[in-house]
Amino acid sequence: MKFAFKSLVTVAAFVAVGAAQAAPVWEVEAGSGTLIFSAAGLNALSSSGSNVIAPAKIPAILPGAGTANAAAYTKASGTVALTFDDAVVDGNKLNSLSAGNSLVNIRRSILDENDVITAQYNVYLANFNVNLSNSTIYADFYSDTGAGSQLKSFGNLAIFTATQPGVVGGTQGLIVEDTPTTGHASGSLNGELKFNNDTATLVLTSLGLETTGDIANLVRTANWGATSATGTFTRAVPEPSTYALLIAGLATAGAIARRRKSA
Repeated sequence: MKFAFKSLVTVAAFVAVGAAQAAPVWEVEAGSGTLIFSAAGLNALSSSGSNVIAPAKIPAILPGAGTANAAAYTKASGTVALTFDDAVVDGNKLNSLSAGNSLVNIRRSILDENDVITAQYNVYLANFNVNLSNSTIYADFYSDTGAGSQLKSFGNLAIFTATQPGVVGGTQGLIVEDTPTTGHASGSLNGELKFNNDTATLVLTSLGLETTGDIANLVRTANWGATSATGTFTRAVPEPSTYALLIAGLATAGAIARRRKSA
C-alpha cells in the first residue's frame, strides 16, 4: 500500500506540473491604444503655456535614441496613439499592454517681447504602460531645461489613474478566442483620468511652475481624458518538454496499473 500511495503521488505530481505548463499562454501579436486628452486637460496645458510633442524619433538625449517613436500625437483631436509591443497576461485576462520606445514630450517655452525663447522646460514621458488590472497608466519620467542641460531621470511613475476600477467596453480586458491559436482583447479604463498627485507636483516643478495656485489646482483636479486599448494574441506553442512530462506521467500511471493487476 505504501508503494502504491507513493507511486500515485508521483503520478499526480507529474500530471499536475504538465497540465500547468500546458495551460493556455497568450503572446501579444499586435496592439494599439489611445490616450485622448479632454478639453479640461488641454486647457490645463494651454493655461500653463505648455504644449504636447511626439517626435517621429526618440531624441538623442534619451534612451533608445534614434528609434522610431511608438507614440504619435494629433493636436487637432488631442489624441496620443500608442503602438504596443508587449503584454502581461494571466490566463485569459489581459493585465497590461506596454509600448516600448514610445515618447510624449510636454514642453513649456518662455518667450521675450520679440518672441525669442529665453527659457525652455521639458517633461518626457517614455515607454507607456497601460495597466488594466489597477486602472493606471505608467511611464518613465525624465526632464531637462532645454539644449545643453542635464537630463534628469525619475524612474517609472504612475502618471494617470482612472477614478473607477475595472475595464469597460470591448471584451472588458478578457482575451476572446477567435481560433484555437488566436485571440483578441479590448477595453477602456473606467471613469475619468486623474494625475497622480506626486507626479502632478513633479510635472509642475519640472515645467518651472508653482505647485500652488490656479494652474496647479487645474493640473491636479482636471479630468485629463480617457484611454482605450486593443490587442491581438497568439497562443504559445507548448515546449516539447511539456509533452514529454505528460507522456512520462501517463506511462508511470500505466505501469502502476499493470503492476497492481498482476499482483
